[in-house]
Amino acid sequence: MNSNMQENIILPNMLITLLDQHNDAYFIKGMDSRFIYANLSVAKKVGVHSPSDLIDKTEDNIQSRLTEDLSIVKEWQWQDNYVITSRRKLVTLEVNPKAVDCPYIVRKFPFYNENNQCIGVLTNCRTLETFSPSEFINGQRPGSFLLTKPNDFFTENECEIIFLNLQGRTSESIANRLSCSISFVEIVLQKIYLRANVTHFDDFTAFCHHRNYHRYLPKRFVESNSILFDDNINSVV
Repeated sequence: MNSNMQENIILPNMLITLLDQHNDAYFIKGMDSRFIYANLSVAKKVGVHSPSDLIDKTEDNIQSRLTEDLSIVKEWQWQDNYVITSRRKLVTLEVNPKAVDCPYIVRKFPFYNENNQCIGVLTNCRTLETFSPSEFINGQRPGSFLLTKPNDFFTENECEIIFLNLQGRTSESIANRLSCSISFVEIVLQKIYLRANVTHFDDFTAFCHHRNYHRYLPKRFVESNSILFDDNINSVV
Protein backbone atom coordinates (compact mmCIF):
# COMPACT_ATOMS: atom_id res chain seq x y z
CA MET A 1 0.00 0.00 0.00
CA ASN A 2 1.22 3.53 -0.78
CA SER A 3 1.17 5.56 2.43
CA ASN A 4 1.11 8.86 0.51
CA MET A 5 -2.25 8.04 -1.07
CA GLN A 6 -5.62 9.18 0.24
CA GLU A 7 -4.53 12.26 2.15
CA ASN A 8 -1.57 10.43 3.73
CA ILE A 9 -3.74 7.90 5.55
CA ILE A 10 -1.48 5.30 7.14
CA LEU A 11 -3.10 2.10 8.32
CA PRO A 12 -1.83 0.33 11.45
CA ASN A 13 0.48 -2.57 10.63
CA MET A 14 -1.46 -4.82 13.00
CA LEU A 15 -4.67 -4.19 11.05
CA ILE A 16 -3.00 -4.82 7.69
CA THR A 17 -1.45 -8.08 8.95
CA LEU A 18 -4.81 -9.27 10.29
CA LEU A 19 -6.74 -8.51 7.10
CA ASP A 20 -3.99 -9.84 4.82
CA GLN A 21 -4.37 -13.26 6.44
CA HIS A 22 -8.18 -13.34 6.30
CA ASN A 23 -9.95 -15.61 3.80
CA ASP A 24 -12.85 -13.17 3.45
CA ALA A 25 -12.46 -10.19 1.17
CA TYR A 26 -11.65 -7.00 3.09
CA PHE A 27 -10.93 -3.56 1.68
CA ILE A 28 -10.84 0.04 2.86
CA LYS A 29 -11.76 3.05 0.77
CA GLY A 30 -11.26 6.72 1.49
CA MET A 31 -13.73 9.57 1.47
CA ASP A 32 -13.73 9.67 -2.34
CA SER A 33 -14.35 5.91 -2.74
CA ARG A 34 -10.73 5.23 -3.77
CA PHE A 35 -9.11 2.03 -2.49
CA ILE A 36 -6.48 2.58 0.19
CA TYR A 37 -6.25 -1.09 1.17
CA ALA A 38 -7.35 -4.46 -0.24
CA ASN A 39 -6.36 -8.01 0.65
CA LEU A 40 -5.65 -10.82 -1.80
CA SER A 41 -9.23 -12.13 -1.62
CA VAL A 42 -10.49 -8.80 -2.97
CA ALA A 43 -8.04 -8.95 -5.87
CA LYS A 44 -9.24 -12.44 -6.74
CA LYS A 45 -12.91 -11.41 -6.59
CA VAL A 46 -12.34 -8.36 -8.77
CA GLY A 47 -10.11 -10.32 -11.13
CA VAL A 48 -6.87 -8.32 -10.95
CA HIS A 49 -3.35 -9.61 -10.51
CA SER A 50 -2.69 -8.22 -7.03
CA PRO A 51 -4.17 -5.82 -4.44
CA SER A 52 -1.74 -3.13 -5.60
CA ASP A 53 -3.68 -2.96 -8.89
CA LEU A 54 -6.61 -1.51 -6.94
CA ILE A 55 -4.90 1.08 -4.75
CA ASP A 56 -5.85 4.72 -5.36
CA LYS A 57 -8.51 3.73 -7.88
CA THR A 58 -12.31 3.82 -7.82
CA GLU A 59 -14.34 0.93 -9.23
CA ASP A 60 -15.11 2.82 -12.43
CA ASN A 61 -11.36 3.03 -13.13
CA ILE A 62 -10.85 -0.73 -12.77
CA GLN A 63 -11.22 -3.02 -15.76
CA SER A 64 -13.12 -6.05 -14.47
CA ARG A 65 -16.28 -7.99 -15.28
CA LEU A 66 -17.39 -7.14 -11.75
CA THR A 67 -17.25 -3.39 -12.43
CA GLU A 68 -18.36 -3.19 -16.06
CA ASP A 69 -21.94 -2.25 -15.12
CA LEU A 70 -21.58 1.45 -14.29
CA SER A 71 -25.05 1.67 -12.72
CA ILE A 72 -23.97 -0.83 -10.05
CA VAL A 73 -20.66 0.97 -9.56
CA LYS A 74 -22.59 4.20 -9.03
CA GLU A 75 -24.78 2.42 -6.47
CA TRP A 76 -21.69 1.15 -4.60
CA GLN A 77 -20.28 4.67 -4.45
CA TRP A 78 -23.62 5.96 -3.17
CA GLN A 79 -23.45 3.32 -0.46
CA ASP A 80 -19.94 4.45 0.52
CA ASN A 81 -21.16 8.03 0.81
CA TYR A 82 -24.17 6.91 2.87
CA VAL A 83 -21.95 5.07 5.36
CA ILE A 84 -19.56 8.02 5.64
CA THR A 85 -22.23 10.68 6.10
CA SER A 86 -24.59 8.68 8.33
CA ARG A 87 -21.85 6.90 10.33
CA ARG A 88 -24.03 3.78 10.11
CA LYS A 89 -23.32 0.22 8.99
CA LEU A 90 -24.84 -0.86 5.68
CA VAL A 91 -25.43 -4.48 4.60
CA THR A 92 -26.18 -5.50 1.01
CA LEU A 93 -26.65 -8.59 -1.13
CA GLU A 94 -24.57 -8.41 -4.30
CA VAL A 95 -25.54 -10.47 -7.34
CA ASN A 96 -23.46 -10.50 -10.51
CA PRO A 97 -23.88 -13.84 -12.31
CA LYS A 98 -21.62 -12.84 -15.21
CA ALA A 99 -18.66 -12.02 -12.97
CA VAL A 100 -18.86 -14.25 -9.88
CA ASP A 101 -20.19 -17.76 -9.33
CA CYS A 102 -22.19 -17.00 -6.18
CA PRO A 103 -23.90 -13.96 -4.68
CA TYR A 104 -22.19 -12.45 -1.67
CA ILE A 105 -23.08 -10.43 1.41
CA VAL A 106 -21.32 -7.08 1.80
CA ARG A 107 -21.01 -5.26 5.13
CA LYS A 108 -19.77 -1.67 5.10
CA PHE A 109 -18.66 0.14 8.26
CA PRO A 110 -17.45 3.69 8.93
CA PHE A 111 -13.67 3.65 9.27
CA TYR A 112 -12.23 5.97 11.93
CA ASN A 113 -8.75 7.28 12.69
CA GLU A 114 -7.20 7.54 16.13
CA ASN A 115 -8.97 10.89 16.66
CA ASN A 116 -12.37 9.25 16.10
CA GLN A 117 -12.80 11.00 12.75
CA CYS A 118 -14.46 9.06 9.95
CA ILE A 119 -11.91 8.82 7.13
CA GLY A 120 -13.48 6.18 4.92
CA VAL A 121 -15.29 2.85 4.70
CA LEU A 122 -14.20 -0.62 5.81
CA THR A 123 -15.87 -3.32 3.71
CA ASN A 124 -16.18 -7.07 4.20
CA CYS A 125 -17.47 -9.48 1.53
CA ARG A 126 -18.62 -13.04 2.30
CA THR A 127 -19.85 -15.46 -0.34
CA LEU A 128 -23.26 -17.08 0.16
CA GLU A 129 -23.36 -20.85 0.02
CA THR A 130 -26.90 -20.95 -1.35
CA PHE A 131 -28.91 -18.70 -3.61
CA SER A 132 -32.18 -19.85 -5.13
CA PRO A 133 -33.27 -19.52 -7.79
CA SER A 134 -31.07 -18.16 -10.55
CA GLU A 135 -34.23 -16.85 -12.25
CA PHE A 136 -34.35 -14.09 -9.65
CA ILE A 137 -31.91 -12.16 -11.79
CA ASN A 138 -34.08 -10.95 -14.66
CA GLY A 139 -31.99 -11.03 -17.82
CA GLN A 140 -28.94 -12.02 -15.73
CA ARG A 141 -28.39 -8.38 -14.70
CA PRO A 142 -26.18 -7.68 -11.70
CA GLY A 143 -27.88 -6.25 -8.66
CA SER A 144 -27.12 -4.64 -5.32
CA PHE A 145 -29.82 -5.31 -2.72
CA LEU A 146 -29.94 -3.50 0.60
CA LEU A 147 -30.17 -5.74 3.65
CA THR A 148 -30.26 -2.62 5.83
CA LYS A 149 -33.61 -0.79 5.73
CA PRO A 150 -33.09 2.64 4.09
CA ASN A 151 -35.02 4.44 6.86
CA ASP A 152 -38.02 3.99 9.15
CA PHE A 153 -40.65 5.41 6.80
CA PHE A 154 -42.11 1.89 6.34
CA THR A 155 -42.20 -0.92 8.89
CA GLU A 156 -40.50 -4.26 8.25
CA ASN A 157 -43.88 -5.96 7.68
CA GLU A 158 -44.86 -3.26 5.21
CA CYS A 159 -41.54 -3.73 3.43
CA GLU A 160 -42.32 -7.40 2.89
CA ILE A 161 -45.50 -6.48 1.05
CA ILE A 162 -43.74 -3.66 -0.80
CA PHE A 163 -41.01 -6.03 -1.97
CA LEU A 164 -43.54 -8.36 -3.54
CA ASN A 165 -45.83 -5.59 -4.75
CA LEU A 166 -43.00 -3.93 -6.71
CA GLN A 167 -42.66 -7.14 -8.72
CA GLY A 168 -46.23 -6.73 -9.92
CA ARG A 169 -47.67 -9.54 -7.81
CA THR A 170 -51.39 -9.63 -7.13
CA SER A 171 -52.78 -9.28 -3.61
CA GLU A 172 -53.65 -12.98 -3.71
CA SER A 173 -50.10 -13.94 -4.66
CA ILE A 174 -48.65 -11.74 -1.91
CA ALA A 175 -51.07 -13.20 0.65
CA ASN A 176 -50.10 -16.75 -0.33
CA ARG A 177 -46.38 -15.94 -0.07
CA LEU A 178 -46.72 -14.26 3.33
CA SER A 179 -49.36 -16.64 4.72
CA CYS A 180 -51.91 -13.94 5.44
CA SER A 181 -55.32 -12.92 4.12
CA ILE A 182 -55.92 -11.06 0.88
CA SER A 183 -57.90 -8.40 2.74
CA PHE A 184 -54.95 -7.79 5.07
CA VAL A 185 -52.62 -7.26 2.10
CA GLU A 186 -55.05 -4.84 0.45
CA ILE A 187 -55.51 -2.84 3.67
CA VAL A 188 -51.74 -2.54 4.13
CA LEU A 189 -51.27 -1.50 0.50
CA GLN A 190 -53.92 1.20 0.90
CA LYS A 191 -52.13 2.56 3.97
CA ILE A 192 -48.76 2.41 2.20
CA TYR A 193 -50.02 4.25 -0.87
CA LEU A 194 -51.74 6.85 1.32
CA ARG A 195 -48.58 7.48 3.33
CA ALA A 196 -46.57 7.80 0.11
CA ASN A 197 -49.26 10.18 -1.22
CA VAL A 198 -49.71 8.18 -4.45
CA THR A 199 -52.63 6.40 -6.10
CA HIS A 200 -50.96 4.55 -8.98
CA PHE A 201 -48.48 1.67 -9.07
CA ASP A 202 -46.07 3.58 -11.33
CA ASP A 203 -46.06 6.54 -8.95
CA PHE A 204 -45.45 4.23 -6.00
CA THR A 205 -42.58 2.57 -7.87
CA ALA A 206 -41.02 5.98 -8.49
CA PHE A 207 -41.49 6.84 -4.79
CA CYS A 208 -39.70 3.64 -3.74
CA HIS A 209 -36.86 4.25 -6.20
CA HIS A 210 -36.40 7.75 -4.81
CA ARG A 211 -36.11 6.39 -1.27
CA ASN A 212 -34.16 3.23 -2.24
CA TYR A 213 -36.90 0.88 -1.02
CA HIS A 214 -36.82 -0.87 -4.42
CA ARG A 215 -33.42 -2.26 -3.38
CA TYR A 216 -34.36 -3.36 0.14
CA LEU A 217 -34.56 -7.12 0.71
CA PRO A 218 -36.62 -7.75 3.89
CA LYS A 219 -35.20 -10.00 6.58
CA ARG A 220 -38.06 -12.48 6.09
CA PHE A 221 -36.50 -13.53 2.79
CA VAL A 222 -33.05 -14.01 4.30
CA GLU A 223 -32.39 -17.09 6.41
CA SER A 224 -28.93 -17.91 7.70
CA ASN A 225 -26.62 -18.05 4.67
CA SER A 226 -29.42 -18.59 2.18
CA ILE A 227 -31.66 -16.25 0.24
CA LEU A 228 -35.10 -17.76 -0.23
CA PHE A 229 -37.36 -16.87 -3.14
CA ASP A 230 -40.10 -18.47 -5.17
CA ASP A 231 -39.17 -19.89 -8.57
CA ASN A 232 -41.24 -17.35 -10.49
CA ILE A 233 -39.91 -14.23 -8.81
CA ASN A 234 -38.67 -11.39 -11.00
CA SER A 235 -35.91 -8.84 -10.48
CA VAL A 236 -36.69 -5.60 -8.68
CA VAL A 237 -33.50 -3.87 -9.80
